[in-house]
Amino acid sequence: MKKLSFLDLHPGQTFDFGQIRFSESEIIEFAKSYDPIPWHTSIEAAVQGPFGGIIASGPHPFHAIYLREWIPRFKDSVLAGRGISNWNMVQPVRPEQVLTCEAKVMGWEARPEKGYGKVEWYFSFHTLSNQLVQELTMVVLHLFSESDE
Repeated sequence: MKKLSFLDLHPGQTFDFGQIRFSESEIIEFAKSYDPIPWHTSIEAAVQGPFGGIIASGPHPFHAIYLREWIPRFKDSVLAGRGISNWNMVQPVRPEQVLTCEAKVMGWEARPEKGYGKVEWYFSFHTLSNQLVQELTMVVLHLFSESDE
């Protein structure tokens, strides 16, 4: 996987981050650490809960894609994250449900005098039938080239 920097990016560019799917046990394990709500951690409680069964914690899809796809490409060019906004969780994610993820460069502002640029990323997660499940915007300051570390 090629490591990328600010100068490798341009507005409108999209990245296909492939598919993800979580088993029931993966959903439960993630939630035990990061979101210990009964419909994420207990099959019995989830069946009685508002969703009729186990669902993934809201941040789980983004967390998985961020670690698997985004970090390997961009970790060496990140100067700082500026924030995540407009995080919409439209539909619950169920065990074994396959999601696709795409990240698009929505905004791009070069700051050559500082050696970095600001990138506004839009992440979207869809079912295989193209129904939106989750979306978010992330703003990151990327160095013009890879860091020397």
